[in-house]
Amino acid sequence: MRRGPTEGADMQGYMRSYVAPDTVWDRIYSGHPVTAVFMRLLPLILLGATMPLAFVVPAMAPFADYALVFLPAFTALVNGPIATAAATLAVVAIVSCGGEALGVLPYPQSAWSDLPPIIAVGVLCTVLAWARNRIVVRLLDMTLVAETVQGAILPDLPPVIGGVKVGVAYRTHDGSPGLVGGDFYDVQETDAGIRAVVGDVQGHGLNTVHLTEALLGTFRERALDDPDLATLTARMERRVRLHNRGLDEWEQSFATAVLIEITPRRDTIRVVLCGHPAPLLVRGTAEPIAARPMPPLGLTDFGLQRTVVREAALMPGDVIVAFTDGFIEGRNADGQTFPLISMLNAHIASGIRDPDRLHRKLKADFQGGGYVRTDDLTVLIMQLPGSQAR
Repeated sequence: MRRGPTEGADMQGYMRSYVAPDTVWDRIYSGHPVTAVFMRLLPLILLGATMPLAFVVPAMAPFADYALVFLPAFTALVNGPIATAAATLAVVAIVSCGGEALGVLPYPQSAWSDLPPIIAVGVLCTVLAWARNRIVVRLLDMTLVAETVQGAILPDLPPVIGGVKVGVAYRTHDGSPGLVGGDFYDVQETDAGIRAVVGDVQGHGLNTVHLTEALLGTFRERALDDPDLATLTARMERRVRLHNRGLDEWEQSFATAVLIEITPRRDTIRVVLCGHPAPLLVRGTAEPIAARPMPPLGLTDFGLQRTVVREAALMPGDVIVAFTDGFIEGRNADGQTFPLISMLNAHIASGIRDPDRLHRKLKADFQGGGYVRTDDLTVLIMQLPGSQAR
């Protein structure tokens, strides 16, 4: 279920990474490839394990009878109509060789009268397997369309935008039915410099995805023309209010966001925080770009509150890391949250500053440390060109 070229999707980390489940049930539930093959072969394994014993140990004959009679039904559960029809023909052939039919085999003790109900059940199982396959194919087609639409909401970012290297790690929360959740991000090259946004919409349902798409559309359109971040932030606030118009109090949503602007000369960064964690500026070490946070989008009154824009100086090779709370709130078995700043400092100290390598290292730290996330997760890493870039 990829949304773009294999190399690009793997580099940017858009797809939900596959981690082998711990238990057999988790493997079955998640569709693990090895488990899927085993499930398909399970009816034949059961038959192969019981039939030979029936010839050697007469006491095993009843168990072999059950495996034989239910073979078409078991096959239909995990296979398609062709395999089910083949299983039915195999059962008919074995029953026909019984002692009171052709008499070719000492087992099973079957007669010709046993064939009609077996054939009837086999045909019914084959029809059901065919109908189930049709439904599955239809669902897969709908899933492909849905994922294509979701891919248009969060398309692949190029590795370099306006001379700035970009790397992204994005995951929806565990159990999410889609590839797009409440988190959103984008980076645009504009006349005012590089503008980026990382945000988190409240909730996980379809209403959340709708607001995510609306906010991204507003950012992509207005980031090109709005003269400053204060105006751009007000536009996104208005978008949330328009989205909430007509909804009752319990259906309304809000979104946290950080808006970032890197000036054309790459010497200054401007940040607006709307209820969102502060991004990190990484030079020798990682330090938050602290700014007085405003309320989340949808809860701000721009007529009464002045937008606070924080500025900081930039140097060649600086790295900016923006993220959502789903990353830093992931907890391990000891209840400890993910130590993003210390992990970043360790990788920077080892000479790793490239955004793609950094996000891969952080991903390995997160998974290797046993951290569990219960929310969407987004990390956007940008690196300025310069002598420190490597």
